[in-house]
Amino acid sequence: MHLIRNVFYCCLLLFSADVYAQNLFPNPGFEDLNNCVEYHADCAPEAWFNIPATNHLVKGRLAPRPVLGHMVLLVPVGSVLQNFNNKRRFVYTLLTCPLVNGEKYSLSFYINTAKKPFEKLDFYFTDKEPTLGSFNAFNKTPTFTITSQHIDDDYKLGWKHIQYEFTAAGNERFCVIGNFTPLQEVYEMKDAMNSSGDVFYFIDEILLKPVSNIAVCAVYNDNIQKMYSQNYRHTDDVTVVKDTPVIAKKPHFISDTVTIPSVLFDVNSAMLKPAIIKILDSVISKMVIDKIAKIEINGHTDNTGTVTTNEALSLSRAQNVKKYLDEKLPQVSAQLFVAGKGQNFPVADNRTEPGRRKNRRVEIILTTVYFQD
Repeated sequence: MHLIRNVFYCCLLLFSADVYAQNLFPNPGFEDLNNCVEYHADCAPEAWFNIPATNHLVKGRLAPRPVLGHMVLLVPVGSVLQNFNNKRRFVYTLLTCPLVNGEKYSLSFYINTAKKPFEKLDFYFTDKEPTLGSFNAFNKTPTFTITSQHIDDDYKLGWKHIQYEFTAAGNERFCVIGNFTPLQEVYEMKDAMNSSGDVFYFIDEILLKPVSNIAVCAVYNDNIQKMYSQNYRHTDDVTVVKDTPVIAKKPHFISDTVTIPSVLFDVNSAMLKPAIIKILDSVISKMVIDKIAKIEINGHTDNTGTVTTNEALSLSRAQNVKKYLDEKLPQVSAQLFVAGKGQNFPVADNRTEPGRRKNRRVEIILTTVYFQD
């Protein structure tokens, strides 16, 4: 019976072009990649965005083989770090067509939890684009929650197929995916899927379509073009839709990047030398503390050495910078995010020594928020 079902799903994915023409999710197989302008490199699936804006990495041995193609969507659901529950993270997209009031919709996708138990995944549909300043999961109720009872078949290699139907309230334009409340499972350090301590669920071949045969909306292609034109990933004030109604006080985000070159570190060392501390003190002196929305500290290396060594060194340097900022600014500890990016995001040519010098760095991305009338 499982074999028959698996063959059926493969045939559905490979040959049902008419069904996928009605799909309200853009880039449903996540095969189209965005070349992020910050990194000058492919960094994430087109049309899918993270809150807070960042680029998720995962250890290669933990990434499942996709159902089809070469890419999957990473959805952060937990962390081995204690403060994850105060920093809920999500992915979202703009629907190709808004939902119609009273219309029934069918949602299906494949999910892989990398051999961890599947507890739940929340879906939230809204008419307003979620941003770092406007979207607070603690006061949102999911439109619905997917649990193990919605699994209708085991596929292969750890993938399970989900099927769910719901009725739309009407005019929902965005879909947010994540966990609005913590999972019951407590993660240990061995569960970390990257150097930042994240735990992910993986999604592939996602489909959202009306149950009845309603016509595709007039803005279908325009919405896809809007999403594919958004080429940033760590800039929280860049949105897909520009027609958000003006409110009394609108958050305005400003992001600045401070780069600490590797020349200020000793070779293969993460210790903060006086020159680095001088830079950090200068950054701190210019901060408006009550305006800070997020501080990302990302370590980077060139491509010499092993991937494992580069990730460890880049993370260690970033963590030491975070530790110093934590000590000096304990009031913004919850806004600090740290990651070791290793050699994955070069800003210059690794084939030359000047290029490799530029790639060996720690970047501090400071995002402040101001409210305008």
